[in-house]
Order: sequence, then C-alpha cells, then structure tokens
Amino acid sequence: MSGIFITGTSSNVGKTVITTCLTYAFRKRNIDAVPYKPVQCGAITEGEQWLAPDVELYRKVYNPKENEQLNSFLYEPRFSPHFAAQLADAPIDPQVIKSNYHALQEGHELVLIEGAGGLAVPLIDEQYGTPELIKDLDIPIVIVTQASVGTLNATALTAHYAQSKGLNIIGIIINGYPDNPTEGIKDNLTMIEKVTGIPVIGIVPQIADVEARLGEEEVLEKLIGGIDLDKLYY
Repeated sequence: MSGIFITGTSSNVGKTVITTCLTYAFRKRNIDAVPYKPVQCGAITEGEQWLAPDVELYRKVYNPKENEQLNSFLYEPRFSPHFAAQLADAPIDPQVIKSNYHALQEGHELVLIEGAGGLAVPLIDEQYGTPELIKDLDIPIVIVTQASVGTLNATALTAHYAQSKGLNIIGIIINGYPDNPTEGIKDNLTMIEKVTGIPVIGIVPQIADVEARLGEEEVLEKLIGGIDLDKLYY
C-alpha cells in the first residue's frame, strides 16, 4: 500500500489538519510520506498568485521538492468541485490526478491524498465523483469525523455510502475531541463502531486555533498521540 485517501463526513471536519498531522507523524517514523490535494476549491491569493490553502497548511510540516505538485486543480470559488470547474471552464481530468499521484508514488513511500469536501462530492458530474476517483487510484480510505452532536448520523451515512461504492475503509478518526467530553460524546466512541462496523483508529484532541499552531511540535505531538499509525501503514 502506497496511498491512503483521507475523506470526511462533510466540509470543515478537519481533513487538512489530519492530513498534515499524519504527514508529520509518518515522517517522524522515517516513513517518507507526502501530502497531496488533487482538487482545491477556495483559492487564496498572494499578490497575483493563487494558492491552495490546504497545501499551504501542509508546508508547516513538509517542504515540497522542486517541481513537486501537491495540488492538481485549483479553483477560486468555494463550491462543489464539479461546479467550480464548470464556472472556470477548466474541467477536472482524473487522468491528470492519476499521473500526479503516480509521480508522487515514485518519489515517496506513502502518499496521503486529501479529498475535497465530503465523500459524495461530484468531481465531473453525477456519474464521476470522489468514490470513482478513489476506485481509479485503487487505494483505501480513512474517514474523518467530529466528536460533536450529529456525528453518529453523519459518520454512519458516510461509511455506508463508501461501502455501497465498494471502497476499502481502514478506519475512522474522530477529530476535535474535547478535554472534558459530555457523556453523549463519550458514548459516540462506542456507538460509531457498533453502527458502522468500522474501528475508530484515532481520537484527535480539540485545540484552539489549531491551524495557526500546526507548526508547533508540542501541538503536533498532542494531535497525533491518539492515532494508531500501525493500523494505517504496515
């Protein structure tokens, strides 16, 4: 296995933070991991240059090699990828993503691919979305979810949808777990596994201003402490 696809139950569940943390954790283990964001919607600007904000976050723990592409398709509006691509008249080409993925494979032991939004997001149209890309890449997935109210429903729906598409799910990572969880949040840990039949392989703590602090080793160590890396790569 040389690739893992990191998806989420929705936007804003912390996929980028988890991808960044996993990159740091594996590289600390002397596993040459590289993060990759095939499609980014919601470009940021620096002067006249467009930047992929998720890739900028990766840079806190990973310095790309010369000419190394960590993003393939970048769009200004933060819309669903298929619609952002239509507006830009710049369609997403899965072959380009596959080519860039294979190029990263050749130079690294492990490629951590972060999806755009949730798992059911279309990339081209209703016939080709994130699940079809994952199948084309032939890699397993990790589902990132949150500890908050509503996570049972969102996680179960995502897991069952992934299974209906024939995807191989390694496990679930629960992000933003509070220091003093309610009884309901504690119960979610058990019920997520019972409802989905998929193991929870990571519990990542809630940290204020986490994206701004991802360059701090102390914060990174705290974030990765509850992730079972052996379940992800062996």
